[in-house]
Amino acid sequence: MATELRNNVKPAQADVTAMNESLMLGLVRQHELTEAAERLNVQLQTEIIARKRAEGALINSEKLASVRRMATVLAHEINNPLEAVTNILFLAQTTEGLPDAALQYLQMADAELKRIAHITRQTLGFYRESSAPVTFHLAILLDLVVDLLQAKQISKRAIIDKQCEKELQMTASQGELRQVVSNLLMNSLDAIPEAGKITLRSRISRGFRDARHYIRITISDNGQGMSGTALGQIFQPFFTTKGSVGNGLGLWVSKQIVGKHGGSIQVRSRTSGPRQETTFSVVLPVNAS
Repeated sequence: MATELRNNVKPAQADVTAMNESLMLGLVRQHELTEAAERLNVQLQTEIIARKRAEGALINSEKLASVRRMATVLAHEINNPLEAVTNILFLAQTTEGLPDAALQYLQMADAELKRIAHITRQTLGFYRESSAPVTFHLAILLDLVVDLLQAKQISKRAIIDKQCEKELQMTASQGELRQVVSNLLMNSLDAIPEAGKITLRSRISRGFRDARHYIRITISDNGQGMSGTALGQIFQPFFTTKGSVGNGLGLWVSKQIVGKHGGSIQVRSRTSGPRQETTFSVVLPVNAS
């Protein structure tokens, strides 16, 4: 009887062992299938993200192409009135007995009008930028930008604190650098509250990776700041935090100009705490030719 029981137990143990092995193989196979499904899901997500980025880049490219076409049409249409206004300003500046203050304003208007004419000619492709970079005092350029935005400063009752050494000089495209500073200062004026404060600084510094000298221009404001999401997109074309008021091209254009001069532009911002602020830093070689 005992022998018979032992003979029956052995097949049962073999069956249990086989069943356990089958279950283990099934679990291993299930785990392998799960890992394969997870890898496939990651690949699909990566492909979806890449496709969305490609679609976004294509949309932006089409938008930029449309903007260029529109700019070309507008530039062509405003050339004649520009020439007429230039002639009028010349006649006004040569008027006898003109007060010094009025003459100064007319000269400023003439300089800005020439800058507009320069931009329109570039847009139309009449000529490429051929003028060599010039050496100029940075303090004078910053003063000019602040003067040009004086009306907006007064309307916001803004305080603009300029901190720049009078003898600080650099070599670059003066008109393009003025455009960059104007864009950044205008953004700060839009961001600050009534009677807000903007600090405009410029100084010379030495690079961390080389012995070259650089000019650092910083524009800080006490506005409400920007979120991390916005900070990651502000230099992309057509992204704006100003709603229907902005076109989303100012910072993108500014970054292109700074990059062309061999420089860089960074931003940091705080949206909470005792010191809400946004600071843009433009770093350029002293000789950005």
